[in-house]
Amino acid sequence: MENYEGWVVFVDNDFLYLGDIKELLDLINEKYAVMCVQHDHTSKEAPRMAGVVQTVYPQKNWLSMVLYNYSNRKTKILKSEVVNKESSAYLHRFQWLKDDEIGPVPFVWNFLVGHNHVVNGDPSTHPKAIHYTSRGPWFEAWKDCEFEDLWLKELEKYEVKEKEKKI
Repeated sequence: MENYEGWVVFVDNDFLYLGDIKELLDLINEKYAVMCVQHDHTSKEAPRMAGVVQTVYPQKNWLSMVLYNYSNRKTKILKSEVVNKESSAYLHRFQWLKDDEIGPVPFVWNFLVGHNHVVNGDPSTHPKAIHYTSRGPWFEAWKDCEFEDLWLKELEKYEVKEKEKKI
């Protein structure tokens, strides 16, 4: 990304998108270096997925879905030597930015399973991107998590396509 100009979307690998990504991109505001869902979230689970120790820190889950503005001079500092040298806290907590350089994205684009909630009758609370950050239905212990049915439906579609490729 060192010589790139424009916006880049980073997403953790435990997301399921339900909304049109164009709607997310329509939220872009050029004045920001990055944009993300600014969760006020302290995880109560321990350990995390696959037995990894849960770490509590400010701005938890902000980095799990980020729009990076690589036309912004502040974002351009994220070169290989900086990313490889700096602490994870420096990167995870956006310590390379001032607070007003981080733009907001509605929580429905990083809907944390078990933390965020759908409010009946309020379509603005329905997830557009589900983040199975603490648990996912691909693990036996978490088969019955919220939105499990949606993930299993996507898995089934994927498996059908893979089977068709082999025929």
